Amino acid sequence: MDDRESAESDYAAYELSFRRDASGRNLIQGRVSATLRLRCERCNGVLELPVSSSFTLAVVEGLDEAAQLPEAYEPLLPEEADIDPAELVEDELLLAVPAVSRHAAGTCAPPPFAAPAEDLPDDTSHPHDNPFAVLEGLKRGH
Repeated sequence: MDDRESAESDYAAYELSFRRDASGRNLIQGRVSATLRLRCERCNGVLELPVSSSFTLAVVEGLDEAAQLPEAYEPLLPEEADIDPAELVEDELLLAVPAVSRHAAGTCAPPPFAAPAEDLPDDTSHPHDNPFAVLEGLKRGH
């Protein structure tokens, strides 16, 4: 991958539109697409995941209002009066990330695993030592 391709994959393309529906709800409709670079949990290599998402958010003032929305709308309960479009795009990208990111089955393998050396007892330990033996000796002395 050359520097130009790397720079292009560092950006997300998005489109947002703001309108009201027939019921007077404030809506934000959007699309976002990007190629996310994640860490494959199988091989620990770079996984480039293309994502594309469309959404319709309805700005609501409380949970009661959110519960009454049609299924086509997702509720947006802003914490402040201003809505940051960059945060909306970021949230949609985060929602597109899988819980476990891995390359497709059969396209990668886990890194080689070096088995630990067998547990060999060292010369200073005795398998029958009781960690409380010192306390027992103190108890007998009194």
